[in-house]
Amino acid sequence: MNDLYGQNGVEYVFEKYLKGQNGIKQIDMSVDGTVASEYIEKEAVSGSDIVLTIDANLQAVAEKSLEETIKNAEPDKETRIKPNSGAIVVMNVKTGEILSMASYPYFEPSAWDGGKIDTQTWNKYNSNESNKPLINRAIGSAYAPGSTFKMVTAVAALQTGNVTISEKINDTGVYPRGHNPVCWIYTSKHIGHGYLNITGAIQRSCNYFFYEMGYRVGIDILKQYALAFGLGSKTGVELTGETSGQVATRELAEKEGDVWTVRIHTICFNRAGI
Repeated sequence: MNDLYGQNGVEYVFEKYLKGQNGIKQIDMSVDGTVASEYIEKEAVSGSDIVLTIDANLQAVAEKSLEETIKNAEPDKETRIKPNSGAIVVMNVKTGEILSMASYPYFEPSAWDGGKIDTQTWNKYNSNESNKPLINRAIGSAYAPGSTFKMVTAVAALQTGNVTISEKINDTGVYPRGHNPVCWIYTSKHIGHGYLNITGAIQRSCNYFFYEMGYRVGIDILKQYALAFGLGSKTGVELTGETSGQVATRELAEKEGDVWTVRIHTICFNRAGI
């Protein structure tokens, strides 16, 4: 898609589809202004219709919920840092249609009424280094995928034969390799999930189980599966400002002078590697 730009550098992604093409009408007139004849020299072509997949009600709920959640969030127990930004994307899993997309903190679109924004408002938005409201965090920032990455690890472990559906692993709470990471349940209750197969581990989001899966599979295979799932690549969403993110690799770790740790919340590296 060739994006077009407006007078102020604003990117009009769908302009060439919506605009259509001008036609030409030839009009012949007599000296007194009477129309003698007219004919179409070139037919005008109507622009295409664009139908949004966004659900307006769901969008409103997502924006409100995201703002309230961030404002009421407690500081992280380890870093003591209070969240000040975030994003929500709701998709139809069968079609990939985006039903809702919200980013916080947000800005007022009305500030661009008429295609221009006043200098004071622009400086206010652009100088906010801590919150950066002009960034659409749903597509324009890269984040660790969290426990959703366990799906990648699960598929990799099953397809490579490193685990079966029936095998059970005893989550004791503290994983006995590397820097001894703990399962999330151990942090609050000082216990493990006990014996789980891969189905139960997914249901309970068991860190211990997937630490073991990551150890068995290895970083190189995990990287291959992450790439196969589309991580590290742009989705091609028809919006500007999308970033591809990055899938960590052994080569990247070595370049940074680190060694790999298989952490299930992401593929990351740490000096206390497994």
